[in-house]
Amino acid sequence: MEKKSFREVYEKIEVPKDGVLNAIKSGKERASHNGPENKKSTKVVWFSVAAATIFISSSFISPSISHVMAEVPFLGNVYTAFSDAVGRDLQSQDLITELNQTYSYKGVDVSITNAYYDGAVVGVAFSVKGNVKTEEDGSVQGFYEIFDGKDGISDSKEIVYMEPSENGYIGHIQLSYPKTELPSETSFPLEFKRIGTKEGSWRFDVPINQLPYETVYVDKGTNEEDAEINVHFDSIIEGKASTAINYTATFPIQGKHDQVRLEAYDDQGKEINISIDGIDLETVKENNRIIVKGRSIIPQSIKGETSYIEVLPKVALSEPDHFIKLDEATPVEVNAERQDLAVGIENIIKTDKSITFDFQINNGNNMNQHFTVFSNFARNDVTLVKESEKEIYEKPIKHSVEVINKDNLRFTSTFDISEIDDFNLDDYVIRVNMGSLSANIPVELEKVKIDLN
Repeated sequence: MEKKSFREVYEKIEVPKDGVLNAIKSGKERASHNGPENKKSTKVVWFSVAAATIFISSSFISPSISHVMAEVPFLGNVYTAFSDAVGRDLQSQDLITELNQTYSYKGVDVSITNAYYDGAVVGVAFSVKGNVKTEEDGSVQGFYEIFDGKDGISDSKEIVYMEPSENGYIGHIQLSYPKTELPSETSFPLEFKRIGTKEGSWRFDVPINQLPYETVYVDKGTNEEDAEINVHFDSIIEGKASTAINYTATFPIQGKHDQVRLEAYDDQGKEINISIDGIDLETVKENNRIIVKGRSIIPQSIKGETSYIEVLPKVALSEPDHFIKLDEATPVEVNAERQDLAVGIENIIKTDKSITFDFQINNGNNMNQHFTVFSNFARNDVTLVKESEKEIYEKPIKHSVEVINKDNLRFTSTFDISEIDDFNLDDYVIRVNMGSLSANIPVELEKVKIDLN
């Protein structure tokens, strides 16, 4: 997920409480199969975000709270262990705030040990002690909410993995401060709702003090007329160890789930890593347009490293699913509404044991994308589904996919219906998830040069 298209789907679905974590986990597993072509790591996370945005109701008794420093392992390497470049840099500058909050519940102690707040980036390190169930690799899985899990905040509910330590487990959370204004000092609510398999409420108000930063104000934009998209860059926040790019994006009303992604390059043409992308801070509807205040994070300070950056915006357009009846005359082509993307079903073969159809993606045009983008789409997003459940995303009917012609992006899918009781052609349709294809082939806008001096 992608984040927007799957959030749109999940908004229509009631998901049982016990299935939420499994939904998140399966989404992550599916995302991991999308391969290295799916460049921005944020997109991998989006599958889990879509599932996690469903509120989990609970009523637990209040846990005990202690402000006594827990007996935790030395956490000097926690930012290295969790690949947090911002935390490592700030730690080397001795700019990490030490904390000592501990909550205890059901025999499990969770301690917030330190935190940082640099520009728009917040990091929190914590430890866990007690009898908790581990994953097969020895790690511990937790589920947390920030800001009480508000739906308007990106990534407000997430899974986090902890690693074994000498006295228990250590964990780490990094996020963008989810508001347009950046206060000099504040606190944010953080609640763990599950540690291992234990449900509970380990709640903190984490105090964070803003490190000194500078703001470069920008007034430049770019647009794509056909898709009615505009991206305007507002400011650059230069922190001690991070950089934030703030922008305002406008979309047509049908693009309320469009998602901006950025690529950035320095004055030597070298790409700059963007670690957190497509963060929606505020969304409003105005004059039949959707206006989004967004932010992307560079996990390093670029002040003095480059005189300017060139930013290339790409927008993953939200596209509705298309459905094809099994008795529909072939060939039949479905087209994206706002982008030059297509899937053509060339024929449908029906037997007592299987449904097979041949199809071509994008009329054979790979649009300079790796073949894996299309093979993954063929396997995961052109599927046979029950019409009454066509809006529900779950494990597809058992099927195989073969490549007919790699150069022309032609595939054949065979779905096994032998174990489906009372299978009726009228009850099933072919679902084409055009939003998934669009997410992997975003619309590119013109580059914008931003002077940092």
